[in-house]
Amino acid sequence: ARVAARREEVAASMKTIEGMVEDAHTRSWDAGLGASSALSGGSLSAREIRCCRACNQGRLAALLGRLVRLLWRRSEPSGEGSRGGAARVSLMNGLRMVARLMPLLLEDPADAGIRHLLWTDLAASPVEGIDQPPAGAAAAAPSALPAEAPPLNLGGCLVLALVRSLFVPGFTLLACEEQRFSPAAWDASSAATDEAREAAMRALLVSCSASLFLSPQQLAGAGSAAAPNRALLAAVNAPPPLGKALFRALLSVIFSYDPVGYGIPYAHSLLPDSHR
Repeated sequence: ARVAARREEVAASMKTIEGMVEDAHTRSWDAGLGASSALSGGSLSAREIRCCRACNQGRLAALLGRLVRLLWRRSEPSGEGSRGGAARVSLMNGLRMVARLMPLLLEDPADAGIRHLLWTDLAASPVEGIDQPPAGAAAAAPSALPAEAPPLNLGGCLVLALVRSLFVPGFTLLACEEQRFSPAAWDASSAATDEAREAAMRALLVSCSASLFLSPQQLAGAGSAAAPNRALLAAVNAPPPLGKALFRALLSVIFSYDPVGYGIPYAHSLLPDSHR
């Protein structure tokens, strides 16, 4: 009887493993990358990612590489990469995919394979050459973005692409390229830019949320060199002017919050405000 029970356990385990292998693909995510309409969260399969994380991390690396390159291309300095209806939808879908994907990658802090996938330096940057104009094209105007080489790892490129996406003229900004890093860059907004800023900020915050999946004991040592929150460090140390511009923009939004119209920041703490 004991042998028979053991055989049933092994058979059940094999069936589970076979099911995971069969589902270790990224079909719904690949379709999302090429979607021409807005994605919904339910169209992206969490099981696909978990199965790939367990037994096919090569597919995850390929998916993440394609997603990072899309975000980098669409967030390029002039705003041309996100101009037009199709390009805007593509960038918005990319941001939504990051917000859905990263919790699935970060939910197991003990998964050394995911840390390796995100933070191991490659021989060349995953986004190398994307910002370069094609051969024979007219030289682009000087950009305010740093001239240093992009990060050599997927995690660093992802975080920097998300910060870049917060300062794209015509997408998250109404201002022109020359004014996009000014202290008042986020003062002007519209329904479209507010939607884009929310999507970009959500993706950035989710990407920096690895600490939320740690136990109190793990979190106590998370600030050490052994287990830093690499995404958070990459975000707060984004090269100038990106990091400083993001800090100023967030402070400007916080301290200019005045829905009542009395000119008093945080007047909602004194008067009712249904939108706070």
